[in-house]
Amino acid sequence: MGYLDYYSYQAKARGVHGLADVQRAAREKSYLYDRIVLRWLPADRCARIAELACGHGSFLAWLHERQYRELTGVDSSLEQIQLAQQTGAAVCQMDANQWLEGQRDASQQAIVAIDLIEHISRDDFMELLCGAHRVLAPGGRLILRYPNGDSPLVGRNLFNDITHIWTYTTNCVETLGRMHGFLRFHFKDESSAAIRDARWLKVPLCKLSTAVLGLLFRAATKEEVSYWSPNIWAALER
Repeated sequence: MGYLDYYSYQAKARGVHGLADVQRAAREKSYLYDRIVLRWLPADRCARIAELACGHGSFLAWLHERQYRELTGVDSSLEQIQLAQQTGAAVCQMDANQWLEGQRDASQQAIVAIDLIEHISRDDFMELLCGAHRVLAPGGRLILRYPNGDSPLVGRNLFNDITHIWTYTTNCVETLGRMHGFLRFHFKDESSAAIRDARWLKVPLCKLSTAVLGLLFRAATKEEVSYWSPNIWAALER
């Protein structure tokens, strides 16, 4: 058994065995998607949206709950695809870059890749950026989530999975994005967005703590840290 067999074990490890589990997982993350991702998606609920490395389909289930209907999911794992197809999205078992290569120019309004790019080589990431830019319609967005290379805490997520290969800073993602033709860039870490309860108290406390930590870190290292969460979201606009 090789380390890549971990992919086929993921759904089982996370307790996802059927549609009810997929929907439960979607509900557990819906507050985060609502606060971060929804603003980056097209307003038109008939817009074509694809998720690369869709896994068991919980994000597709969330999109469906938000009334999006033209959904495509792509994943290389048969076990994951069999779960994702229960969400009603059109899903296929395929490598992400292979799928992009087969799509028409400007045929998608949004492409989402959650926890994907840390699993692929730098060359494959460059290929993904090139393919996504071609497949996205003007104004479309490539939405990513990945371990936050800006954060001193990045190792907490980068090394929490033996299939992780690499990650990126915001500066690196923007540089590579511009290199492949993307025009605008938005970044958001999960610090305050991930707070679910007592937000009236915890969100201001989070922001205050981050500000103080930033001052201390800058004084100690001369480094400026703007995004502290172990994970970060990015939207690259065509």
